[in-house]
Amino acid sequence: MRRLEIPFLETKDTQKVDKLNQLMDRLPAVPIDCNPWPVYQANVQAKFAMAHNGQAILLKYIVAEKYLAANEVNNGNIHNDSCVELFIAFDEQGYYNLEFNCLGFTKIGYGSGRNDRKLFPIEVIKQLSFSSKINANSTLNSDGGFDWEIMLVIPREIFLEHQLRSFSHLKAKGNFYKCGDGLPQPHFLTWNMIEAEQPDFHRKDFFGELAFS
Repeated sequence: MRRLEIPFLETKDTQKVDKLNQLMDRLPAVPIDCNPWPVYQANVQAKFAMAHNGQAILLKYIVAEKYLAANEVNNGNIHNDSCVELFIAFDEQGYYNLEFNCLGFTKIGYGSGRNDRKLFPIEVIKQLSFSSKINANSTLNSDGGFDWEIMLVIPREIFLEHQLRSFSHLKAKGNFYKCGDGLPQPHFLTWNMIEAEQPDFHRKDFFGELAFS
């Protein structure tokens, strides 16, 4: 099981996402480099950097891939697009799934398993701040492709099922994903390895450890 130490960043103005984006560039990026289902092969690389300021999670994904799609809207089937995800659990009862496409459209749910999800209202999703950038000249593929990144500010109020006072010294479990179910090259990459016959991100038993400083 992988373990991630999430550093504290001293910043109070979480509305200036571009400034936070620059701060996140100073942190080491963590690869999303497990392919539990190797039958799905794709020209994709993904990594992330994560921090917190006590009141919000700061999360940046950096992706290079051959194909790009962004057809879904908030609470739609985001996993069909060029998608990055965070699944996180603060206790043994349930976990949150936060899914983002390359344009920032978002799906957030909570429940105890794949078939027990409660989607959050759009008003809750709008509490989240983001900025995204897409470059059509990929460094990954000489014959074309896309580099894209998304910077996310996820306030503690997003996590409706828990009354979190601060992320400081919090212990959690979770996993980070890169997928694109609806792309010409479907793929299902994970940070912490999953052991399952078919692609299934809703495997809480394979969440890694997250330690907020």
